[in-house]
Amino acid sequence: MNDEPSGRLAAVRQMFGLGRKMWTAVLALTAFAGLLIVYSYGFLEVGLDHIRIEGPPLPDLPDGSSADVDTSQALRPPRFKLCRDLPVSAGYWNLTTADHSAFVEIPQHSDIGVGESVCVRVVVPAQYTVAPMTFVPFPNAPWDSVMLDLVGRDTNTSVPVLLQMADHTHNYFRDRTHVYEADVVLRDADVYHAEGYIEFRHAKWNAEAFLDPQPFEPEQLKMPDVQINVLDEDGLSPYSLQRYMDLPLCTDSDADGRWVSVDVLPFDASLVPPPDNHNLVWLPYDCRLQRFTYSNFTKCLLRKYPLVHWFGDSNTRRALKKVSTLGKWCAAEPDSLVCTCNDNTEPFTNYNANQRISPFDLDPEAGGAVATGAQSENKSRIVAFKWDGLTTRNNPPWAEYFTSDFEERLGRPKLALFGMTNWDTAFESRAFFAGEVAQLADVVDAKYPGADVVLRTGQYYCCTSDMDKFWKRRYSRLRNSFFDQTLIDHFKTKFAGSRNVLVWNVAQLSERRPYKLREDDLLKCAANHVRSEIIEIENQVLMNALCNNAID
Repeated sequence: MNDEPSGRLAAVRQMFGLGRKMWTAVLALTAFAGLLIVYSYGFLEVGLDHIRIEGPPLPDLPDGSSADVDTSQALRPPRFKLCRDLPVSAGYWNLTTADHSAFVEIPQHSDIGVGESVCVRVVVPAQYTVAPMTFVPFPNAPWDSVMLDLVGRDTNTSVPVLLQMADHTHNYFRDRTHVYEADVVLRDADVYHAEGYIEFRHAKWNAEAFLDPQPFEPEQLKMPDVQINVLDEDGLSPYSLQRYMDLPLCTDSDADGRWVSVDVLPFDASLVPPPDNHNLVWLPYDCRLQRFTYSNFTKCLLRKYPLVHWFGDSNTRRALKKVSTLGKWCAAEPDSLVCTCNDNTEPFTNYNANQRISPFDLDPEAGGAVATGAQSENKSRIVAFKWDGLTTRNNPPWAEYFTSDFEERLGRPKLALFGMTNWDTAFESRAFFAGEVAQLADVVDAKYPGADVVLRTGQYYCCTSDMDKFWKRRYSRLRNSFFDQTLIDHFKTKFAGSRNVLVWNVAQLSERRPYKLREDDLLKCAANHVRSEIIEIENQVLMNALCNNAID
């Protein structure tokens, strides 16, 4: 390959008669001289004596105070989009709450294309306290719990900013400044701005062991006066609603997506799962959900999973009420208390919803009925197991379900579904839960050889604390997500390559609901149950995942 310079560069070399090595040296010296000029201009002392920042003169902070910190990063090359390519300003690490309130930074906010990412940071200045150090985060978890979304101006799409600790030792100490960051992928063309707040400082989101849940006292975040313009310049976005019906059918139950108003759909809304109580439908980005009838789902189970073992708490009970009535449960009165929150005392005949073990048979036309005798060849059977997660509150202990005659009494299913983490997060430590998860995985390995496994996450939780004096449930948004991940990681690792493990991510559906609706809906039900319309959508996600590859 000819590596001789061409064009103007070659002419310059001939003019000066420079050899290859001398020419390289000249270029290097020129670049070095340029750097000296830039740094001579940019290295300065700023207002506070203990802060020294390298860079050009700095603009105002997001809260409008005098400029001590660089929030624009204006000189950074626009081609850099990842946080790792946008260094954290050195002066941030010395800030305290006496200097500035916590703020959001979007260090580069040039236009991006659909499917590209933008770096978002949150800077939480040090807050010195004499309070005893009773709350601590999980290993490699943040001291501060920050709920933050990028919200679309036109679509009202809310994209959670899943923050991670920036790479700095300060993030591991309670009384230091903390910086969190995330590369947020934006797939819908729109103009986005940031919304959110600090939920808890000093690890008070993590009430482990003997600690009680703490009052929810959100702290305001100063937002940057910038917007992210996401463009579909050539009109060929694979995430466009115009192309949604061209996507392959979903065969996973944790596909990322967004909530879209029925009013803007460019196709017949009956082709996708029904909307929620705000006329919004859930549409994954990379696959297509179709609308299943429960009759067709029952036929699918009969072909693929004629026997199912289904473990769970009251959230599972509500899902199975939809299944066993072929979708009729709460269809007539969706705004009743039973349908919006609490069905604990509701009379129900399709199966014994409050018994610890309750088998019922499913008929595609008649729905569910309490099982009696041997299973019929033309009906699928679901054995519902009621438990309080893997907690010590189970009476008898959950492991006693799996006696030596377990298979003889209840059969060997091809699908085992486990819903948990709601009770576990509320009442147990993460270390205890991890041990119980490991035990459960061993039980699954022994009692369900070859069966597919579905793991249902806990329900999403945010925007409040459970301060009930009797229950003292230790929920928090961040704590719940760590428990979910503990469960998922262990099962995925143990059964990697040996069997199919699906994650039925019901938490994700609520987490991605429009920002204001998420708060309003969740605060209306102390039991943290979702409305029946959301249960229907959760079930539709599961039915698609189980049956889309089993359709005739």
